[in-house]
Amino acid sequence: MPFYRKSIAIFLVSSGTALLLLSTAHAAENTDKKTSSWSGSAELGASVSTGNSRTSNVNGKLQLKYESGPWSHRFKLSSLQASEDGNSTANRTVGELSTHYDLNPRNYAFDTLRASHDAFSGYSYQATIAAGLGHKLWVSDRGGLGVEAGPGYRRSKLKDGPAENNLIGLAKGDFSYKISETAKFEQTLLVLGGAANTELESVSGLSVNLTKTMALKVAYTVQHNTNVPADKKKTDTFTSVNLVYAFGDN
Repeated sequence: MPFYRKSIAIFLVSSGTALLLLSTAHAAENTDKKTSSWSGSAELGASVSTGNSRTSNVNGKLQLKYESGPWSHRFKLSSLQASEDGNSTANRTVGELSTHYDLNPRNYAFDTLRASHDAFSGYSYQATIAAGLGHKLWVSDRGGLGVEAGPGYRRSKLKDGPAENNLIGLAKGDFSYKISETAKFEQTLLVLGGAANTELESVSGLSVNLTKTMALKVAYTVQHNTNVPADKKKTDTFTSVNLVYAFGDN
């Protein structure tokens, strides 16, 4: 099967999965609105070109959040698949699951589990578990700024090397700002630093509402690893233009 057909199939499966999860979330929310709430979003984008060259690109993101009292649970999944003339040029998937417990309105404890696979980074996989404390530096109706930090543990494997286990430190910052009633800017910076490698991920996004639940989002992602094979670049970037379906208090 040509790569672009595989990409479209991934796109459709992702769409169906996202809609199923979102429908389930709505049902759960309606059963107990007083004590808990669901929110989330699904992003999808795709392009196919033919002629002198054949290229395809599919990317998708799914985010879910469940809040109950002082507890909140977050799930994130993103995937990028791209090809040119039948040859894969991008193949990256990242998943993250985290739990927050509010200590007071400004401070919270967290733990997080993150795993990534990037066929072109030089790593077969990188998996991290970490825990620590978070602080909300700024909270407003127009947005917010928060930071997190804590120790963790990482298991990673270079494609041509053995698996490695090492202690790491996690540092993260989240910023969001409503530019207007219909436009919002978001910035996330994540650093996972260890003796064997330091991972850095920066995601900048600007979204504009089309309806109450649909938006158009432009995002720019930078991913950097300090330790990669000699034939690999340390930094990858990706620009996406996606349609976003959101529900709940986003």
